[in-house]
Amino acid sequence: MVIETLLLTFALLGVATLLQTLSGFGFGLIVVSSFTLLDIMPLTATTFLVSFLSLFNSVSLVFKNTHHVNKRAFNILLVTAIPFMAAGYVLLEYLSQSMSHWLNIMLGSVILLCCGLLVIKRSAVERSEPSIGFGVAGAMSGLLGGLFSTFGPPVVFQCYRQQWSITEIRITLLAFFCLTSLMRLIVVPFGTLPSYDIVLSTLFAIPIVLLFTRIGRLLAAKVSARHIKLLALLMLTLSGSLLIIQNITL
Repeated sequence: MVIETLLLTFALLGVATLLQTLSGFGFGLIVVSSFTLLDIMPLTATTFLVSFLSLFNSVSLVFKNTHHVNKRAFNILLVTAIPFMAAGYVLLEYLSQSMSHWLNIMLGSVILLCCGLLVIKRSAVERSEPSIGFGVAGAMSGLLGGLFSTFGPPVVFQCYRQQWSITEIRITLLAFFCLTSLMRLIVVPFGTLPSYDIVLSTLFAIPIVLLFTRIGRLLAAKVSARHIKLLALLMLTLSGSLLIIQNITL
């Protein structure tokens, strides 16, 4: 990987990490969409990078707060996500080999759909929902995670509708993301392996993610989360639209 591409990779990872830390979402979506749009690396390599680096955003926090995890919801989400994640990964491997432009159109459409989910006003339920709601969210999350290493929007939408404390919501989501990212890394050897350059770049990116996570935490009290969320959504909407337009015109 040439130095210009490496610097651009680190810059985009820094922006995605900062926005994720300040807004609570967007790391995977921003990295996958920007890397694909700018043709920085293949989608299969990008999803490996996202899964690996996602662990450094949250794993330590989860270990310290496991008692805040909603065990019932977590178990349902995980059990339903795993088989659909495998299906999504197989689909990614198939489409990336022969129909990459259709895969990019699908990615752009998913990004726009995720943006829609994230701006919909979440009406809280009066009591815990039946298991089917978490099951559907877990299945959708698993499919998106297998395809694009983006597990967030369906489960974020579902969990924020519950009458839980914000700490319970946050730690339950982080625990789910940590474990699903780890599982996605486990299945990587069964598909397209990342090249040596990609693995090396991913390792070099760890300090970038840790640094911008720290900067984001310091800035959190000084900037408006609402404005940051709006900026992230605008970036995602633009990149998703450009991905669709770019590949439809091929």
